[in-house]
Amino acid sequence: MPRRHGLKTTRLCLIYRLILLHIVPKQVAIKRGPIPFEIRRVLYYGGDVICRFRARKGRRLPTRGEFMRSTAGSVSIAAITLVLTGGTALAADADAFGQRLQALLAQQGGSMTYESALSEGDNVVLKGLAFGSGEERMALGDVTFEDVSGSTAEGWRVERIPIADVTETNDRSTVEVSDMEIEGLELIGTQPPADVPDAKRMAQIFFDSARIGSVNVMRGDDELFTLDGASFTNEITDDGTFNSSLESGDFTVNFPADDPDEVPQTMRTIGYESLTGSLGFESTWEPETGRIAVDPFTLQVANAGDLTQTYAITGYTSEVARSLQQVQEQMAQNPGNSDNSGMAMMGILAQLSIESASISFEDDSLTEKLLDYYGKQYGMTPEQVADAAVQSVQAVAASLQNPDFQNEVTEAVRTFLADPQSIEIAIDPQAPIPAMQVMGAVMGAPQTLPQVLSLSVTANAEGDGETDGETAQ
Repeated sequence: MPRRHGLKTTRLCLIYRLILLHIVPKQVAIKRGPIPFEIRRVLYYGGDVICRFRARKGRRLPTRGEFMRSTAGSVSIAAITLVLTGGTALAADADAFGQRLQALLAQQGGSMTYESALSEGDNVVLKGLAFGSGEERMALGDVTFEDVSGSTAEGWRVERIPIADVTETNDRSTVEVSDMEIEGLELIGTQPPADVPDAKRMAQIFFDSARIGSVNVMRGDDELFTLDGASFTNEITDDGTFNSSLESGDFTVNFPADDPDEVPQTMRTIGYESLTGSLGFESTWEPETGRIAVDPFTLQVANAGDLTQTYAITGYTSEVARSLQQVQEQMAQNPGNSDNSGMAMMGILAQLSIESASISFEDDSLTEKLLDYYGKQYGMTPEQVADAAVQSVQAVAASLQNPDFQNEVTEAVRTFLADPQSIEIAIDPQAPIPAMQVMGAVMGAPQTLPQVLSLSVTANAEGDGETDGETAQ
């Protein structure tokens, strides 16, 4: 497995987990049950005096009249107490916010700790904030959540979270992440209002936008990895559609000559002292109709090629999402009860259909480099390596027991390797295909899969070059 030069994916993912947990894509059940009970009342007696208190669990809330009568004679005491306690009531709100964030992250498989929570006006400061544990722990220090409003019951909103630059050093490398910021963070409440969109209920942690200014990974004087920024945006439209997009700046992965590991040495032998590229995606979820689409996900690497992926499924409604959350919870609580969980998952799959999917690669010299590399490794010419690859594909396609499809796929691959331009695998049926129909074909009649899926493989499609395209369907 390739060494990651000290930049553990999970470490960056911990940053992306505070920033990116969205995402979708990523789903937990809405919890309902006993909750901490926060009460805020505003008293007007001459000037503005703010009195905040917490009711004990199970205590009946006073009516407006009872509340006013019980406090009318003690305004001065309340004001003095507020000053002497230095904002204890506000600090309690801050801790409630911190506990809610901690609980939601735990439900999604994350971990977060903080030393204390303080209120500074409308801001909340979580001191000693850290994510992860053990070797994966990343300390962010004191983090200020600006313009915090809400409650644990109804939900919390934070207008802005500026995050101080992070530097992590171990015996292998130093990771520096700078200019991080989140805007419009929302934490779903234990009893959210009825008008909260389903997408937010599913995500439980939602944000409007987030960005990272730069990422740098160093090992001594060698720069192993750089990222010139990334931005992520989420939007929920008036009809409840959940749109997300990610756009990165250029990234560069360097392969130092003095790195003894296999992967850097192999990459240099292939012809890459470094790789530079960018990535991005756009996704949509329509909770009412159940349509989820990624169109497209792109990874562009200079002097290598562009990888593009799209897909769309239907039937993933809010109800199905909630059912999936419940099944996942049951599986986590009773890992030995696989039979019931498996049946429940089959019931969920039965409601889904495949609308379309595709993955394509547009070559920019990577294929020729690989053919040359493997030719030198095995004492073969690039043409001989290509022929061997075609034979391997032919053998794999033969397992479908569909001779026509086997021959057409083989010819498409042969065309691409002879003149590397582009190759695409696509599913594009006239109507969405039920997932259970696909599973039935896999188990009972695999030779029918190309027809069931309307599967095609296209090499050097029109517009990519002078060579006529080859298609398998």
